[in-house]
Amino acid sequence: MPTSLPYLRALHSRIAAVLAAPAGITPVFQPIVMLATGRIVGYEALARFPQLPLQPPDVWFAQAHACGLGEPLEAKAVTVALAAPRPPGKYVSVNLSPSAVTSLEVLEALPTDLRGVVVEITEQQAVTDERALEAALIALRGAGARIAIDDTGSGYAGLQRMMRTRSDFLKIDRTLIEGVHRDPVKVALIESLVRFARRTGTDVCAEGVETLDELTMLADLDVAYAQGYALARPAAPWAAIDATAAATCVGASSSAMQFRRERRAPIEDADQHLEDLAGVLPDITSLDDLAQLADELAAMLGADQVLLSSFDERADTLETIDVAAWRCTGERFRLADYPATAAAFKRREALQVLSDDSGADQAETAVLHAMGHRSVLLVPLHARGRPVGLLEFYSRTRRLWTRAELHRARIVAGQVSLVIAGLDGRGEAIHAPSARRRRSATPSTKLA
Repeated sequence: MPTSLPYLRALHSRIAAVLAAPAGITPVFQPIVMLATGRIVGYEALARFPQLPLQPPDVWFAQAHACGLGEPLEAKAVTVALAAPRPPGKYVSVNLSPSAVTSLEVLEALPTDLRGVVVEITEQQAVTDERALEAALIALRGAGARIAIDDTGSGYAGLQRMMRTRSDFLKIDRTLIEGVHRDPVKVALIESLVRFARRTGTDVCAEGVETLDELTMLADLDVAYAQGYALARPAAPWAAIDATAAATCVGASSSAMQFRRERRAPIEDADQHLEDLAGVLPDITSLDDLAQLADELAAMLGADQVLLSSFDERADTLETIDVAAWRCTGERFRLADYPATAAAFKRREALQVLSDDSGADQAETAVLHAMGHRSVLLVPLHARGRPVGLLEFYSRTRRLWTRAELHRARIVAGQVSLVIAGLDGRGEAIHAPSARRRRSATPSTKLA
């Protein structure tokens, strides 16, 4: 923006005319929708400037700050936004820059009772006095206002403000929302923001939602609120939500309450696989039924291969269940030959092994090398107080399994344990000779 004195004088004259005109700023209101219900909970007030030159609102405010009239213009925008009687039970959200929040002129424009008002702190301006901003936010909360951090994720300043400010809402910028249904990186970022918000008692609102695909994905990611053209355009005085968008919200919420074997989310994730497994396992009645789980078990942790073994307590051996046919292969290995596995098995602890770990059990690393894998996660199976088997997740890449993956593996292991114990209790041939035994199998090998 030019900084010459004549230019700034022209800006000052133009902004002063807006301030002097009764209709210099026209407010419009965009609905904010709760995705779980498809209902409007509030409106964001947005300023529109009907006079020439026709330019975006953020340009008007930037020019006003450049010529020293930023706070008066923001004060006028807040005044006209809050003058409109709002619908019962709905809040109104107003945008203020950090300098405006600490400005006496702006604070005097706000009513003393701010219940039903959300103050959004915008990112367009750097914070020059953090203590003054913090004190102003405390005062606003004391008057009943809630605080939102606008444009979270659109820049470093927004992330800093998110960490420093104890806000009630985090508003995710359009740059993260656009095309989220086909972008795993954006999905991961939004998931992390949602987790952060939950731990800090904050609600997440997605801005700039323009398609139903984006809306559905955001609902699947547990984003609480959303606004954008897919739901409703800003209008004066109070816009209604698009009926199709409302139905999409309700449909996404309803789907989350039901078990479905088909994918709901456009991008598959580990939690979806975990839910699929949880829905299938209670219906297992035989080893044949387990065949459908091979892909789901692997996908849940991003593994390349999964092995399941049943435990023969009398012989202290594990017998591999054929991954392809899910039959006991007759292929057994003695726990005594694999000390690390045996120790983890007895302690009921998961064990992860890397092929290049010089301190790992050599018997386990030898198995990894022979199978062409670089890491394995071993999860013992116990049911009704006794060991029943072992679940093994193999990966061709070197990886340490995360706590979240360990948690999912233990959840599934608990359910698979009950399935195996139940089949054994009904006389299913868990350890009987199988017609599908591999002729090449030897009693001492762990290899399939």
